[in-house]
Amino acid sequence: MERRQFLAVAGSVAAAGCAGVTLRNSSGTDDEDPDTSLTVDDAPATDAVSDDAASSPTPAAELEIFSTVPGTIDAEFQLQLYDDLRMVHERTRELDYGERAYLSGRLAADTDYLFDLSVDGSLLVERPIYAGERVVLEIADRHTVRLVERRLL
Repeated sequence: MERRQFLAVAGSVAAAGCAGVTLRNSSGTDDEDPDTSLTVDDAPATDAVSDDAASSPTPAAELEIFSTVPGTIDAEFQLQLYDDLRMVHERTRELDYGERAYLSGRLAADTDYLFDLSVDGSLLVERPIYAGERVVLEIADRHTVRLVERRLL
């Protein structure tokens, strides 16, 4: 059992060191649960990065929202470019219990967004979505949204 734990820890450390990426911290307006927020700090810099890896674009972010609210809710999604707050996508749709909405197809590589989620007319989430990260949100009830997953791609 100890060997498995050692290998798991060693693999995690190696992956964090190879990633060499730090998620940018947003302004203090994000009320994130420290157990679900993702940061990779103090990753060692490597000089042996090939030109292809250095010039490849950061992959587009992935964004998924699902509802665990009994019945049907009206969910409004807004995506704005993070730099100039230009609206690039806005849609209101009904979500039933267990239904998922995928906004990944609306996100471009090397681009950061500001994402707003309103449920039944009330703004519940306003947060940045950075290129190269995957974010999954759960609408738990008409007043609560939980961060289920936030990780680097």
